[in-house]
Amino acid sequence: MSLSADDPRPASQQVADAIRAEIRSGELAPGAKLPSVRDLAKRYTVAPMTAQSAVEILRGEGLVYTSPGRGSFVREQAEAPEPEHSPEYLAIKQHLDALDATVRDLSARLAELEEQAKQAAP
Repeated sequence: MSLSADDPRPASQQVADAIRAEIRSGELAPGAKLPSVRDLAKRYTVAPMTAQSAVEILRGEGLVYTSPGRGSFVREQAEAPEPEHSPEYLAIKQHLDALDATVRDLSARLAELEEQAKQAAP
């Protein structure tokens, strides 16, 4: 599955939205293990850092949790509801999430370019 090039949102947000839809539809049930970051990257044809950012977005929303050495899992839905926030807060948070995802994506690209430059150097 690939992401839409016409979608102006960062790739990490698009991946998070796709996983969120799977959680809400029940395809990923509470307690289910998410695919590894590497598998998510392959599934959505994105860099591993982008897939990791998507998981972090979902973790920040309280939809998943990560157990070190075991992976990421869908949380039980019996969590307390999130407090209501003002539209301004939500707009700022969305903007900051997009900026964070963009910086992570750029960082992954830079690391890739640096690696290619090292390999091309005599």
